[in-house]
Amino acid sequence: MNGEFTIEYVELANGRLPAREFVDSLDDKASARIDAFIERLRIYGNRMQGKFVKKLTDDIFELRVKQFDRIFRVLFFYQPGMLIVITSGFQKKTQETPAAEITRAEQLRKLWLKYRNRYTGSKKEREAILKELGL
Repeated sequence: MNGEFTIEYVELANGRLPAREFVDSLDDKASARIDAFIERLRIYGNRMQGKFVKKLTDDIFELRVKQFDRIFRVLFFYQPGMLIVITSGFQKKTQETPAAEITRAEQLRKLWLKYRNRYTGSKKEREAILKELGL
């Protein structure tokens, strides 16, 4: 093993990737900057400097990305085997990380831990999974 992490995005039962959709919705410069920080996270993982990564809960971390006067956060969690799973992202407007964003990341983590992005069953069953988690 080369000491680098693997990056994976949480995929919803309907095939959507919330974190990737957030990054892709931004202008080119902002999305490129976030992608560059995600690449740094892949290389350095839990060795990345504290000013870029902050622990929010026992399991959820945030990657802090600043571009001029805009501040972005990408939420993620670590998994054994040098894996980082990215749950979601948002543009930060206040000092504190909104509780709703942390709750959402925790819900996405539960979803990933249960299904590991491998969904089976009918479309109706997959929709029920999302409804159950409130996603």
